[in-house]
Amino acid sequence: MQKNHWVPQAGWSAALAVACFGFYQSPEAVAWLLASVACLIPLVISLFLNGQQWDRSFFGIAVISLNVVAIAVGLGQWAVLAASPVWVPLLPFASLILWIVHERKPTTKRQ
Repeated sequence: MQKNHWVPQAGWSAALAVACFGFYQSPEAVAWLLASVACLIPLVISLFLNGQQWDRSFFGIAVISLNVVAIAVGLGQWAVLAASPVWVPLLPFASLILWIVHERKPTTKRQ
């Protein structure tokens, strides 16, 4: 594992903890569920599927798509239903930024 590789993982873990707590507090808000999934998927990919044999482009498409949908649902649920706080979309946005930072490392130097 590279030096400073733990920084995105710690960020995803912290965001996942906040999102899970929010989902526990208001399970009717889909924005919390999507924020949890948007933080969990990149963390799992970073921890367990970070080898050279995995298709990084597929993971990138999946994570970016998931985070964009989570941001849109969070903003929509806040604006239309007022079922979640306005800052919930910041969790998948932070997850997306951490993914971009994580993926800037060359794939040949992973592990």
